[in-house]
Amino acid sequence: MIDELKGKTALVTGATGFLGGALARRLAAEGVKVKALARRPNRDRYISSIENIEIVAGDITDAARMNEVTQGCDVVFHVAAGLGGTYQAQYQANVDGTRNVMQAAENAVVKRLVHVSTIAIYGIPDGSIPVIREDSEPRFCRTPYNLTKREGEKVLMATAKNVPYSIVRPAMIYGANSALWTNTLFKIAQRNPAPFVGNGSGNAHPIYVDDVVDMMLVLATHPQAVGEIFHCAPDPAPTWREWLLGYSALVGHQNWLSLPAPLLIALGYPIEAILILRGQPFDTPQSIRYLTKHLVYSMQKAREKLDWQPKISLSEGIQKCVPYLREKGWLTE
Repeated sequence: MIDELKGKTALVTGATGFLGGALARRLAAEGVKVKALARRPNRDRYISSIENIEIVAGDITDAARMNEVTQGCDVVFHVAAGLGGTYQAQYQANVDGTRNVMQAAENAVVKRLVHVSTIAIYGIPDGSIPVIREDSEPRFCRTPYNLTKREGEKVLMATAKNVPYSIVRPAMIYGANSALWTNTLFKIAQRNPAPFVGNGSGNAHPIYVDDVVDMMLVLATHPQAVGEIFHCAPDPAPTWREWLLGYSALVGHQNWLSLPAPLLIALGYPIEAILILRGQPFDTPQSIRYLTKHLVYSMQKAREKLDWQPKISLSEGIQKCVPYLREKGWLTE
């Protein structure tokens, strides 16, 4: 379906980040004219010299600027998000910013908008419902990112009047330039033994970045995607042990250090108290419990409506990270 976008103009917010950058490169390679929104200077070096990519300065919290840069665009991919800080700071990016992007798309009469949300909108599932679907009710949480991304979805749907939109909720996106799910997790995995909560039998939810990009292109063109929300996650889900030791295999070991979950949960309470005082709660004890739960974010809806499911296996995705890890100097063999 990418052929439908060739020769068209796409605005990508968050284009200098991990997922946005991967999307911008793929669009440009497929013959799409990309307006890559850059909030800060010197963050565009990975994409600035690529043919079909035009770097445009702007911030999603600036409504007037968003109206300017969206003019002449056929499709908008809203990838930008506030990932850290206080609730107020993340609300400004994830709620107010999303409203600005959607309103600008309405004013420019774009043909489609794809909004990147997250499985974090469900809060922290306790495992009592092992299969989470797109209509599953969120659980209570205090984490600003989870809450503001959830509110961002609501404001997008409330603001949309004439522009067809789709929402994707990716799971744990890994690949080259992934700060958390490749950089940090690999650093844990390369320790011998690799330390983690319990025996690692809880489900992890890794999705390789190219799969997320591929799904976003489907959502930008598929008629059955209009007005719909879709997961982008592994189903069935692997275990944390499989993911972590998959990285460990790259440095030649398969040794596991089991950290007792009850102790870590107990330590999580004073840590959470400090985070609350700083205005940045993380639901720390519940987050640790989450790592031990057995659950799946269902891909049934995407399979049935879009005839789409992730194509890159965990083992293949880990191997695709090797050149990047060598470039960083973390993998020498």
